[in-house]
Amino acid sequence: MQYVYMSQLSVFLQKTVRTLLWLGGTVIFFRWLFTPLLPFLLALALSAMAEPAVQWLRRRMRVRRSVAAAAVTTALLLAVGGALTALLLRLVTELKQWSARLPEAANRFPAVWNGLLDRVGDWYSACPSFLRSALDTLANHLMEAGPSLAGDIGSWLMSAASSLIAALPDIGLFVVTAVLAVYFTSVQYPTILAFLKRQLPPDWQLKCHDAAQCFRATVLKWLRAELLLLSATFVILLIGFLWIGLDYALLAAVFTARVDALPVLGTGTVLIPWAAACLIAGNTGRGLSLLVLYAVAMLCHTLLEPRLLAGQADLPPVSALLAMYAGFHFAGVGGMVLAPLLLLLLKQFQDAGVVRIWRSQ
Repeated sequence: MQYVYMSQLSVFLQKTVRTLLWLGGTVIFFRWLFTPLLPFLLALALSAMAEPAVQWLRRRMRVRRSVAAAAVTTALLLAVGGALTALLLRLVTELKQWSARLPEAANRFPAVWNGLLDRVGDWYSACPSFLRSALDTLANHLMEAGPSLAGDIGSWLMSAASSLIAALPDIGLFVVTAVLAVYFTSVQYPTILAFLKRQLPPDWQLKCHDAAQCFRATVLKWLRAELLLLSATFVILLIGFLWIGLDYALLAAVFTARVDALPVLGTGTVLIPWAAACLIAGNTGRGLSLLVLYAVAMLCHTLLEPRLLAGQADLPPVSALLAMYAGFHFAGVGGMVLAPLLLLLLKQFQDAGVVRIWRSQ
């Protein structure tokens, strides 16, 4: 009996130490190594995506690998870079126009705010008496915070723009490094993979192979489906905002689509409060138009999601919400986006038997 107890204790300690080492290694990687290695990890991922096209071009044109890799990489970077450049230029133009009109909007905000309070007051007078004490407290807080709200938002936006401008040299260095790394990695992609494989023990090589297969079979398909859903939502929002006649349609579509990309949240997080504010302020046409746009976006999302994500495992809403909160707590907005994706990846590895982190049954 004592021998069995000692054996179980030894297994428990081994699993505990292994789990702590994995957690410690993960924290060290994302805390100190992820940022400097990000251009090269991105280059490795893009080279893996371009590898089928490189192999096809080599067979089709009978050229050397360096020529095929350079051609495919150039085409890929031109397509991605051109699309991003056009989008960023349009965003910068709209941001400049919006920032130029921000002082005027800040000056008009008190009048708009007072008009909104008048409408709320009319609704308040029709409320039952037992609701008025709570509404009085809420109104006092809103009246204190309302006039300075526009100024605070403007200051935050200007601070964010200044931080972005200050970070431009680092962004430029990152882009140049990533582009060069993509070329070098694509040319020597099989050699680099063989080198990385030789650094792992034989049992780890098998697990990494299974992990790579699982990643390609599930997570990449999931990412592709999510990107297609995000693109469809962005196009619908952009067309809808242009139809409504919004001055900064592209900026609003990018922001709303970005919120929709976050797990659990959706376009309703932006469109429904926006529509409610328009209806309260008396802009009934825009409020109803935003509600119609939300209904169209939700309908398209509902129709496309089962077809694009068929057979793909998804996270339970509570798990996704926990991952979002933990990611935001430790790494800000970027962690809020990446943490659910990492949790999904761990779930896929768990289901495929690559790792054993929790008991499935």
